[in-house]
Amino acid sequence: MNPQLQVLIALQDILLLIRDAKDPSSKRALDKMGFKVTNLDALEGTRAELESKLDPAILRDYSRATGRYGRIVAPVIGGTCYGCFVKIPSAIDSADDRNRTLYRCENCGMFLYWVEEQPVLR
Repeated sequence: MNPQLQVLIALQDILLLIRDAKDPSSKRALDKMGFKVTNLDALEGTRAELESKLDPAILRDYSRATGRYGRIVAPVIGGTCYGCFVKIPSAIDSADDRNRTLYRCENCGMFLYWVEEQPVLR
């Protein structure tokens, strides 16, 4: 997998955790489930450290995406971007280097990662 994509996925998880920890109703729900989120300074430090690992152009695009969507990466399942639910062009969807190259959705602009489809059990 592309190292920049790995950083983007980790950043998305950290950002969502920070957002939930700062929201009082989400924090209460997490506390009820037994997930005590403490030390937001450490999470913010981790976020800054991860951001420093991104290429400047990717960091700029990441900043725009988080401001617009709150999320920065979207899975592609069955050829569909799950950020905007638009079909990905088949040339990209069938490429051999899908998760090794950093692709963005032409419609919503989110960074994409492909998820292997699991067979349906009947």
